[in-house]
Amino acid sequence: SDTYHKSPLDAFEMEDLVQCSLVRKDNRQLILSTRKSRLSQRWKKAGGAGTRKITNPVFGDAAELEVGKVVCGYVRSTNPSLGVYVAIGHSLTGRVMLKNMSDQYLKHWQPMFPAGKLVRAVVMETSPKVELSMKASDLRKARAGEREEEEEEGEDDVQKCLDDILMERLANSESEQSEQSENEGEGEEEEDGPKITFSNPEPKLATGSKGLSLGDALVVEDESESEEEEEEGDESEKKVEEKPQSKSAAKREAKRRKIEEEERLRETERKDVTAAETEEDFEKMVAGSPDSSGSWVAFMAYWLGRGNVERARGVAKRALETINYRLESEKLNVWSALFNLENTFGTQDSLMASCQAAAAVNDPKAVFTRLATVLDKAHKFEELDELYSSVQLKKHRRSRKVWCSYAASLGSQDRMTEARDLLPKALKSLSKHKHVRTISHFAQLEYRCGEPTKGATMFENVLTSYPGRLDLWSVYMDRTIALGDNEQTRLLLDRVIGLKLPPKKMKFFFKRYIDFEVSQGEEERAENVRKLAKEFIESSDQ
Repeated sequence: SDTYHKSPLDAFEMEDLVQCSLVRKDNRQLILSTRKSRLSQRWKKAGGAGTRKITNPVFGDAAELEVGKVVCGYVRSTNPSLGVYVAIGHSLTGRVMLKNMSDQYLKHWQPMFPAGKLVRAVVMETSPKVELSMKASDLRKARAGEREEEEEEGEDDVQKCLDDILMERLANSESEQSEQSENEGEGEEEEDGPKITFSNPEPKLATGSKGLSLGDALVVEDESESEEEEEEGDESEKKVEEKPQSKSAAKREAKRRKIEEEERLRETERKDVTAAETEEDFEKMVAGSPDSSGSWVAFMAYWLGRGNVERARGVAKRALETINYRLESEKLNVWSALFNLENTFGTQDSLMASCQAAAAVNDPKAVFTRLATVLDKAHKFEELDELYSSVQLKKHRRSRKVWCSYAASLGSQDRMTEARDLLPKALKSLSKHKHVRTISHFAQLEYRCGEPTKGATMFENVLTSYPGRLDLWSVYMDRTIALGDNEQTRLLLDRVIGLKLPPKKMKFFFKRYIDFEVSQGEEERAENVRKLAKEFIESSDQ
């Protein structure tokens, strides 16, 4: 597969018929590959649209590696004095020395890296030998430089439990707000769509990361906070112009401040964790912040780093008893850390027992959503399918997030046929006011994991009914731009600026068109669009 999995051989059985590509002949042996990138190589050379980026490429020799880049591989062997040897190619092996294994001291580290385990590391040297690092600090620096939205599977098990929860805290708070906003009001779709904010001039195709996505080119802020605002329609826009700050603007400002506070808190927690080295230090840290899930999770990670799983479980139990019962999200973060612990060091029975205990005292949908995230990251797809079929899609079938999360997981597994089958079932179960966003999600999934032409057709169909939805047009343009077909992008942008919409919305479309031409270095085309925008403003003023 073009994406490494925890157990790659589980997908094959004896006497299975598989399609593969011949890589090379080696001493009476045939080296074969079932990677889709190799099987479709001829189609790619012909300029086929919608080819996906290879998540985990195969490296032939050290010359293909680049210092500072993140690579994935499988543990080949370990040596008590030399470290871990990782296979990152058919005949290429890298070494992780003991000093580069973790930011923390690991006393009993060999059981954590059995042969065949999937790990992620940073290339430190390529000559004379390939030297790698699995330290969490090096991985964070490398990911920041590459600006990739990837899961942190390759970090050591200790730091993974900590980083996963700290990064998910902000994402979970945002998703809960989004889910609450969806459940308010059962009216028709609003003609005036959400407000669109662009963080990058050249949007990139999302890879479906779990957790906080810092590199998304598109941030959608839904202004339809209540049923009353949906019924007001265009009249609400006039009120926004008259008042210095509307109710929706005040809510967005409050949300922005909350995000900044979460980021500040997360940074403070990271500094505290870095400073803490002994059990006494961690005891002081949790005593000073008894309601902070990050402090408790860091304490759990401390014991896991010393191979004491029972003490880590004990810390989780203390945390659940100590954190204020009103802070449900903080308790859920601790439960998520416990799920990660049981998934990595426990058994399937202990994992499900923890889940049932969490569901008894928390919102069951939130608990099972956290469990689904853990199973998806661990590539336990059979257990994930069972969870969705027996629990999520039955008890929580009216949640858009549940349907979209399962579809995204199926798409990442190259099971797009099954993902497509979910859409009609989802539309049948969900309220009508959730249909447009659901269709938009499945259309974006086609661009990422399926056939872009099908995604474009889905956007065209829904925009026929809702031509004034800025969020749909914006996402549609982003996906088209990401394919790299400039002519198709210009045709779409020409259609958009020809729509008869209010000046406020047309201003947004003209700006997008100008930004696109500038990003392509077509200053003359950009000037022509500016002239069209000027003519539109003059005609609208008459």
